[in-house]
Amino acid sequence: MSAAVLGAAPGSAQEFRLITSPWPPSNYLDEEGRPTGLSVAVVEAIKHRLGVDTPIEVLPWARGYVIAEQNPNVMLFTAGRTDERVAAGFEFIGPIVMWRHVLLSRSDATFEISDLEDVWMQDLTAAAVRGSWQAKLLQSAGVDVVETDDQAMSARMLLAGRIDLWFTSSLQASVVLRDLNEPQNAVVEHFTIRKSPSYLMISKGTDPALLAEWRGAFQALKSTGFYDELVELWSARLGIPLGHDPDQGTFAKPQNISFVIP
Repeated sequence: MSAAVLGAAPGSAQEFRLITSPWPPSNYLDEEGRPTGLSVAVVEAIKHRLGVDTPIEVLPWARGYVIAEQNPNVMLFTAGRTDERVAAGFEFIGPIVMWRHVLLSRSDATFEISDLEDVWMQDLTAAAVRGSWQAKLLQSAGVDVVETDDQAMSARMLLAGRIDLWFTSSLQASVVLRDLNEPQNAVVEHFTIRKSPSYLMISKGTDPALLAEWRGAFQALKSTGFYDELVELWSARLGIPLGHDPDQGTFAKPQNISFVIP
């Protein structure tokens, strides 16, 4: 991203402690151990506009959450905006990334499904990460679920023909397939089960002036070419088409879809 596109503005004396956790491609460490990802790019752009040089810490989610719960002036990203977190006093900037949670099959699958009832009626098996909300949702719908240790295991089982479907987000699937050296068109989306926007989450008791500065800088990015550049760069890196909507954040565009529900 060019400095001309991002612009710059004076920063405040007070700065956020910036914490993220590994969740590619939104936020993770690159091969050289540096924070990178879609949401990291947004935070770095805001830092540039405000003249802030605070480093981004990459910590396990549970540890980062405790720090944000117990201290003011902490930004933890990205996070879902839940009623419980709002009630706990957290503030939110965004959305930054929109996660589309989808059911994927191998591209050579012959069945057609448009909802979870179709999955159950056809006695199809689906993989989801053990203990995740995805696994619980499928189980509540009566679907035969194979719980896996991680997304990569789910992908390998699908590609090997050991299961029929893989429940994951479209963005996560792109990273997993890339890391497994599999083509993106090895799988096909059938329908979107849920959309989950994620945000920059700000701890309770944060300096209101600091929060206002970051909110303003985030809004200012929307009137620049930043998101056009972001989408172009990360579409190439991930090998899938990305889009951006100010009301949704950055998202993976549907591709090779048989059926989609809004």
